[in-house]
Amino acid sequence: MNNAILIQARLSSSRFFKKMLEDINGISLVEYVYNRCKQSKLADQVVVITSNEKSDDELYALCVEKNMDVFRGELDNVLKRYIDASNYFGIDIICRVCGDSPFVDVEAMDNMFLFFENSSIDYISITNSLNGFMSEIFSLKLLNKVYNEELSEEDKEHVTKYIRDNISRFKTKLLDLGLKPKELEKFTLTIDYPDDLVIAKKIARNLNNFEFTSCDIINILKQLRDGL
Repeated sequence: MNNAILIQARLSSSRFFKKMLEDINGISLVEYVYNRCKQSKLADQVVVITSNEKSDDELYALCVEKNMDVFRGELDNVLKRYIDASNYFGIDIICRVCGDSPFVDVEAMDNMFLFFENSSIDYISITNSLNGFMSEIFSLKLLNKVYNEELSEEDKEHVTKYIRDNISRFKTKLLDLGLKPKELEKFTLTIDYPDDLVIAKKIARNLNNFEFTSCDIINILKQLRDGL
């Protein structure tokens, strides 16, 4: 079985245009997320999956320049983009990561890969964590099954929405990370707006490499929170 982390990314975000090209700790956000995901011990491959629209030409060119594996597919039908990328690279088990999550929990990813391979579940994700640590794992077989259902445009855009909305139809598992301190609940670690990038840069300046843990991020955030 071929495990892979697929990072969905585009430049046409209405909330923060071209955020994937923004600098964080000396490199672009897309590179930061890619390098973070490369720390996985159980992923055979990490791929940025973007759209084939002209609006993402610059992102695609950067990925090629930086020797990051990259795939181009449909812009709005992200579910099909995942399916097409998985077929192209021969991927069986998929870890879905959003490109605006520079501090995604890699240890949790590997725990989910391991659990997935040793069970009969269809889908596994994370609970009880700060927004930004999250990822989810499922099989290409499951995505193909979902794609044959009657889907809304939102189902196609948000990839696993149909699964989560029809959870009783699938064998699922939630991994409780216990990484949501009450005093930090208001903070988000995803880059949705320019202000989020300011916080992420402050956190990144306190990290030496991409091998950090989520506990490291929480400790840094606690130290920084009074000035944020």
